[in-house]
Amino acid sequence: MHSLSPLRLSHKLFWTLYTPIFLVSLLVGVFLLTTRFHDLNRHLKERVSHITEQVATTSEYAIVFSDQSMMYRILQNALNSTDISSVRLFNSEQNIIAELGKVPSIQEVGFPDTLQIRQLGHFLQSMSPIYYTSNAPDNVFDVNAELFNPLNQRSLIGWVKIEANTAAIQVEKYQYASIVMFFLVLFNILVIITTLRITTKLTKPIDKLTTSLNKLVKGQFSNAKLIKLPVEYEALQKDFLDLADRLENHNDELISGIEQSTEDIRRSMDSMEEKSAQLHIANREAMESNRLKSQFLANISHEVRTPLNAILGYTKTLQKSIQDTQQRIYIDTIEQSTNSLLAIIGDILDFSKIEAGKLSLESNHFNLKTLIDDVYQTLSINLLSKEKQIDLVPEYHPDMPEWFLGDGTRVRQILTNLIGNAIKFTHQGSVRTRVSIACQSDQDITLSFQIIDTGIGIPEHKIHRLFKPFSQVDTSTTRQFGGTGLGLVITKKLVEQMHGKIEVSSDPSIGSTFRFTIKLKTSNKQPCHHPTLNFHVALLEPSTTYKSYLTNYLQGIGVSCASCSDLEQMIALLSTNEQNIDALLLSAMPDEQSVVEAQELVTYAYQEFGIPCILMVQPPGQVAHYRDLKHLCSDILLKPISHERLYHALQRLDDGTALTPYQPKALNDLHEKLKGLSILAVDDSPINLQLLNHWLTPIGVDITLVYSGQQAIEIAQQQHFDMIFMDIQMPEMDGMETTQHLRALEDYQNTPIVALTAHALASEQQQILASGMNAYLSKPIDEELLLNTIDRWCSSTETLQDQIDAKLHTIFDMDKALGIVDGKANIAKEMFDMLADSLDAEKKLIQHHLEHQDTKKLIEVVHRIHGASKYTGTINIALHAGYLETHLKELGLEEVEGVVDDFVESIDDLLANRQLIAWPQDLDSTITNA
Repeated sequence: MHSLSPLRLSHKLFWTLYTPIFLVSLLVGVFLLTTRFHDLNRHLKERVSHITEQVATTSEYAIVFSDQSMMYRILQNALNSTDISSVRLFNSEQNIIAELGKVPSIQEVGFPDTLQIRQLGHFLQSMSPIYYTSNAPDNVFDVNAELFNPLNQRSLIGWVKIEANTAAIQVEKYQYASIVMFFLVLFNILVIITTLRITTKLTKPIDKLTTSLNKLVKGQFSNAKLIKLPVEYEALQKDFLDLADRLENHNDELISGIEQSTEDIRRSMDSMEEKSAQLHIANREAMESNRLKSQFLANISHEVRTPLNAILGYTKTLQKSIQDTQQRIYIDTIEQSTNSLLAIIGDILDFSKIEAGKLSLESNHFNLKTLIDDVYQTLSINLLSKEKQIDLVPEYHPDMPEWFLGDGTRVRQILTNLIGNAIKFTHQGSVRTRVSIACQSDQDITLSFQIIDTGIGIPEHKIHRLFKPFSQVDTSTTRQFGGTGLGLVITKKLVEQMHGKIEVSSDPSIGSTFRFTIKLKTSNKQPCHHPTLNFHVALLEPSTTYKSYLTNYLQGIGVSCASCSDLEQMIALLSTNEQNIDALLLSAMPDEQSVVEAQELVTYAYQEFGIPCILMVQPPGQVAHYRDLKHLCSDILLKPISHERLYHALQRLDDGTALTPYQPKALNDLHEKLKGLSILAVDDSPINLQLLNHWLTPIGVDITLVYSGQQAIEIAQQQHFDMIFMDIQMPEMDGMETTQHLRALEDYQNTPIVALTAHALASEQQQILASGMNAYLSKPIDEELLLNTIDRWCSSTETLQDQIDAKLHTIFDMDKALGIVDGKANIAKEMFDMLADSLDAEKKLIQHHLEHQDTKKLIEVVHRIHGASKYTGTINIALHAGYLETHLKELGLEEVEGVVDDFVESIDDLLANRQLIAWPQDLDSTITNA
């Protein structure tokens, strides 16, 4: 390819120089030929015309006097002229009277009145009339005489016709053209030779340069430097030689470096092993960096949740013993505010998990109506004020069940964010939560939520900012309303993770509506049906919206209701008392006048008619400032009214019981069942230990408190315990290491050990179970959940190994993994780790190909996992991979979602229980150390 470039350049230069010269020479030759040919034709015509006129003039008298000899003499003289082939004379009757020469080739067509010359093939024909002039004879010899004679004195006496042969002229033309062509060709040959010499001279240095460059490319530096260019290219030659020297030096250095590198590689035992080790180190550093980030999140979770655990625990303890209504409201406020703080910290941690792609959903049974009531209670305490009196109203579809299977914590988080925003930006009116069923099947149910407020609204051009991290609709609202700007971002991610979508519509003159859907599982848990309360109440509620909400609920539990909007209507209703009112439901505003009026109404109703009163106050309630009112009321409820609390308040009125916390009979039975157990609690936080002591000691549990892992091991060697609660993050020896030491003791190989941890990451939970613990409880700990956990594990006969075997039974087959590699545990573990380490990336590929409907690539990924799973003992993954691969090949993407979900779930099960796999101890030391 390189050798053709100079040739092309030479051709281009040659044609550039030669083409204009050739065209000019061609134009000159055409011009010379055209001019010469025109001159020859013109001369011939002039000569023939002259002879014709001369014959016509001289033959005038010969024709008049019929002098034949004179005629022939005239014709002979004309015929003697060059190129004349025939001459003929005609009389006035157009008959030939004399002729000489060859027979004319063409007969006469017509006899003109004037001289006429025509070209007829190879002949030139000239014909002229002959006139006789009647003037004196002297006129015969006067050529110009006829110019002065009038036409009527001239008479036509005949014609003369002369033919001239053009062959001689054609020969002359050919000769001239040959000469011109000869000189033209000779000229072009000389030009070509000259142009070639010039082209060669101009391109020869370039050819030499190209050749030398090719030698440079081939590494022939010595030959390349032999280049000799003309004087004009002296600077170029100098630069080229300088370049050649540099390239030669660089090549020498490169060769030297390659030789040195080759020598270094030779000294290495195995280059591939070295690269693999470096890659392993880099991968380990990346994993360590990721672990540190996760550890940082876990530490934050631990440091925040540990004190919150004590706050919530002691709050629940105080709730049992406080009889004072207002103080109970304070305790409830502390509990709800602590939960709100826990939710804020959770938002920060959740956002970090979302960025890291580690946010996972749990599956548990939860009561949606109770959950929404709790959300309203918590938010009303934190966001409502004297100036902001709004109605918080939930609305449910009549056929909607109460219990669902899903991540109730995340559903609470979504509703808290959306309802909290609605309350925050609404100054008057209401915030309503509508819940309905979008679609339902045997196992799945999709719920549709609408959060409708009458607040300030959102301009349409600013709605797009809502779901951006750390962003708010208006920067000025940060000072007015506060907020981190993370709530809606997390909400959107959670909704999408629950296979739903979220959207918003808003009008600043009406308010905003947030709509979202989530997909949950149907629950087989039956709702708790309370007995109907057959009595009549009078309701005083100024708000029409909230009055309608309470009336509908009361009718649902069998309570008839007479509604009043103001104090006068209530007094009039009590005065008649025609409806046998059993109780008053009184809504009091948080101002002094409203409280005084409520006190007077309650006193009047009780003294005159013996009717008890349940007071409903909206935060911030100031009932504590009016002790008389507080003691007059049978119960005080915080708005928005919880269905459960309102029912129990009415039930206590019906039973005539005092204001005591509701204790179900099942909880009392559990206390009796746990009495006499011996439990060891290990935690470096005295507050958490004291909280466990306050919870367990009153019900008869013998609890021993220690503050470190070393103390736990020492006391465990001296005393036997039925169960151990173990904190994870402790100084010197953490909970997992302590557990491993305890499991080494003969008496504690099957003793239930439950972790009490603030760690919220799934990876930490896997490590907890892999260390030998049976279960874990996340802080802050719920008392009822704690007691149920004790009951479950202390009454169970299942050993730790049984628990592990039950988890791994359908997930992993050790015998199959070892059998494929002839019992070599190190190879089996290496193959398993290769598969397990790749599963996270493969899951993302599966999701990507499924979203893009790429069946071919999806089959490739599933086939790859299917093949690897058959050689690693991962029987559950192999089973579901086979199902999915067969489905894709036979049915394509038709109804494939369920099969994919089962396959991904099998992958998650393996990864979640990976650390529980106990490999044989005869592993290769290198792998063990790694």
